[in-house]
Amino acid sequence: MEVLVKVYRRSQTPLFVSDVDSVTRGAIAALGFDYYLHGRQTGAMAIRILNGEKSGDVPVEFQKELKLYVSPKSAKLMGVGIAQELIKVADKVCK
Repeated sequence: MEVLVKVYRRSQTPLFVSDVDSVTRGAIAALGFDYYLHGRQTGAMAIRILNGEKSGDVPVEFQKELKLYVSPKSAKLMGVGIAQELIKVADKVCK
């Protein structure tokens, strides 16, 4: 990730990702997966099976809630800005 960030900064190209942890490592923004929430959702599915529901009857689920992380600092280093409206609704603003 660090190599990508370096290349994108040098070329002044915005880097958007789907992994929220990559924003803390230099990407501009991500709307993505929260591993903690995914674990809780998976745990709830496991409980259903442990309580007797057949695993084949439990439908496939996707994460119900995505997280938005933004980094105004990274945006500036890549030559772009982030609208204040987006910063206000972000789940995490990385400094």
